[in-house]
Amino acid sequence: MSFLSPLFFLGLGAVAIPIFVHLIQREKKRVIEFPSLMFVQRIPYQSVRRRRIRHWFLLLMRIAAIALVVAAFARPFLPKRAQAAAIITGGSREVVILLDQSASMSYGDHWKKAVAAAQKAIDDVDTSDKATLVLFGRNAEEAVRATSDHGRLEASLRSAKVTSGATRYGPALKLAESILARSALPRREAILISDFQKTGWTGSDDVRFSEGVKLTPISVADAKETNVSVPSVQIPRSTFSGRERVTITAGIANKGDTPATNVPVSLEMDNQQIEKTTVNVAPNASASVTFQPVTLADAGVSGLVKAGTDAMPTDNTFNFVLSPSQAVSVLIVDGSAGESSSLYLSKALSIGTSPEFHVETIPVSRLTADALDKRSVVVMNDTPVPASMAGGVLKRYVERGGGLLVVVGEHTTWPSSDADVLPGALGGYVDRTNGQAGTIGYRDTGHAVFEVFKAPRSGDFTAPHFYRYRTLNASADARVLARFDDGAVASAEKRVGTGRVIVWTSTLDDTWTDLPKRPVYLPLVQQLAKYLSRYEQTTAWATVGQVVDLSATLKNKADRVVISPSGERTNIRSNEAGIVELDEQGVYEVRSSTNTSGRPDRIAVNLEPSESDLTPLDPAELVAAVTGHATQAADPSAAASQVSPEEAEKSQGLWWYLLFAGLLLLAAESVVANHLSRQEKFL
Repeated sequence: MSFLSPLFFLGLGAVAIPIFVHLIQREKKRVIEFPSLMFVQRIPYQSVRRRRIRHWFLLLMRIAAIALVVAAFARPFLPKRAQAAAIITGGSREVVILLDQSASMSYGDHWKKAVAAAQKAIDDVDTSDKATLVLFGRNAEEAVRATSDHGRLEASLRSAKVTSGATRYGPALKLAESILARSALPRREAILISDFQKTGWTGSDDVRFSEGVKLTPISVADAKETNVSVPSVQIPRSTFSGRERVTITAGIANKGDTPATNVPVSLEMDNQQIEKTTVNVAPNASASVTFQPVTLADAGVSGLVKAGTDAMPTDNTFNFVLSPSQAVSVLIVDGSAGESSSLYLSKALSIGTSPEFHVETIPVSRLTADALDKRSVVVMNDTPVPASMAGGVLKRYVERGGGLLVVVGEHTTWPSSDADVLPGALGGYVDRTNGQAGTIGYRDTGHAVFEVFKAPRSGDFTAPHFYRYRTLNASADARVLARFDDGAVASAEKRVGTGRVIVWTSTLDDTWTDLPKRPVYLPLVQQLAKYLSRYEQTTAWATVGQVVDLSATLKNKADRVVISPSGERTNIRSNEAGIVELDEQGVYEVRSSTNTSGRPDRIAVNLEPSESDLTPLDPAELVAAVTGHATQAADPSAAASQVSPEEAEKSQGLWWYLLFAGLLLLAAESVVANHLSRQEKFL
């Protein structure tokens, strides 16, 4: 046996106290009175009994009580027992419990089994251990940090619930790695409780536990799992009798090994069932269901496709929101007689469907300030600026959010009073009719206009030839979008107020270039109009985890209230950034203080399709990737050598037993002493 504070044994000197008390104890003399002592001989009295110990048992009890109390304060422990315990348990633990709460954990009793496994891990936490509960799905967060308090851990576990997020093991394992790397305890372990979806681990996550850290996987997945889901919906649009119609086609996926027969599939619009049918889906395959066309009359119509019922109902539904398409109004101002120079341009825009362009072409003589009203884009196509538009009319139109495209040609002039509207000063002509024609040598593929041509074979801009163009001395606040092969600016942009201005330094007809006869012409013209109009395709749905900017999607700047599918309300002031993270499945409603009568704006949110694929990952594969080996053998001798005397003494707690025994002896000594005292009193 060893002692943590052996200096307390100096207190054993107190053992002499009961011995001294016994030796100096004096007998009580019995006094007998005589009338006279003249006939009594005086004999010297000598007490022998008080010089010897009469009650050895009482003395030993007192000595033992003092010795036990002193030994208790010396904090004893058994080194061999501590070493043996270390071999078995390895000493105190730093344990991180990783609990998967992604959407796939709602399948069957997965979540119930996961909570039970987490509770068992909490029950195994000793008073000398430190445990951290981490909840993870798409991201990971600490629910309770480094504690041995079972109450806190269990309370946090009870409040945890399945979310709509996707499964991602990387963030959770990185957080566990960070927590365990800071720990000084001899044993470090991460317990991963999940259904081990294969889609949640790509192997590319840079996660590697340090040597000696243990990863224990606990799978709650069943041997065979079947699941029917609605991963996507296609919504093509058409026009019938002047009204827009949509034809909804839903994809139905079967992720099981058995066929799904007569699966009921229904379509709801604004909580009213429109159509219902059935479908058969082969094992590990998909099918589609096309519903009858639906006419769109109102904006923000919520739709829902349901397909069957199974152990994971969350992915049996698909939400979407539909609104009638908003056409982009384009005004083309033609500077040539007969409006012939705008033929290619107007035809290219008129056949656009996403978005639809409403194009009107007028001669420059009819251009007035009133003609700019309610126009998304104005194209000054090879035309001078009339006197009626001078004095800042075009500038004010752009400042209010309008888009202006200036196509430079033979008839183009620009007044000096409005020179600050353009992204630079126009210069002279460059004539390349004799010799090699010009081509586009540089494109800013990071800009929205040319981004669609970024991928290989998405558009050859070296094919169009440019025989004439104007030079443009770009200003400091301009952004050059394209250059010719000689370095001259082909296109440049400038922001004016909330609007945009783009100059194209050659024509968009066939007078100075053959660009209109090339395949890139149509998408280029439509991209220019879409960008200048600030058109954004309204998405019918979003995915859990996406972030939306309400200030960009909503027209008004009033105060808003965002209501989540679970009913949680978030107030957003008009002067605040309208950033909302979509972390729930369902339909969000955005209500504005200025819109009290109409239907609210809606955002439909669905699960990631990968959450429906319950194909399991071999836990040993993940353990091997994170720790370097699939199985981890503990090193008992190494663990035992790291057990400090303080930890050994604290884990054994022998001093409590010694102190209790000492106090018990003192109580017994009092009882025995009183009993002996009463006996001597009657002798």
